Amino acid sequence: MGYIRSLSDFTINDTLGGTEDHVGAIVVDAILQSGINYQQVVKPRVDRLRADCPEARTMSGFLALAERIGLSTLIRWNGKGKIAGILNTARFLRDEGVETRADLKGWLESSANVERLKQLRGIGNMTADYFRMLAGIETIAPDGLINGFVERAGLEASSYHDTQKMLEQVAGRLCVSPIALGFSIWEYMAGARRR
Repeated sequence: MGYIRSLSDFTINDTLGGTEDHVGAIVVDAILQSGINYQQVVKPRVDRLRADCPEARTMSGFLALAERIGLSTLIRWNGKGKIAGILNTARFLRDEGVETRADLKGWLESSANVERLKQLRGIGNMTADYFRMLAGIETIAPDGLINGFVERAGLEASSYHDTQKMLEQVAGRLCVSPIALGFSIWEYMAGARRR
């Protein structure tokens, strides 16, 4: 907490983009983001899908649109692994009865369902928690940038979940939501990397 307060250019951003009720955009965001430049590659695709494809707000609408015009065309992406991951995840969630963001949030509030989600190829702790954040569940999804921030602060955590718990406690002491703190740290570190 002291480290955050010592940073004159660190601000808490309490608006996490992409959290509106558009599950097609949520699935694309969560699956595409891993290992990809978010600001330059992922965000424009997610924003375009959200703005141009209101029928993809529901899972069945998203899958019908992806089938009709092809997901590669829909999101302008040729990588077969990510395309397969998006489609497999969307089909899995649809089969679980997830149609809307509210459905997704309710489904992800069960730790057993989070574990089931992590059984899908390419979905680990971070991606599962990122899904939870996009659904509106208060948590932090530590990635490389957030872990780098923790290291700069001189803090040590022995695992993903230790880092997550520590940052959620910091959020509580700062009286901000975990989502806001995580997003703010991510933005701060992404900006530092660009600088």
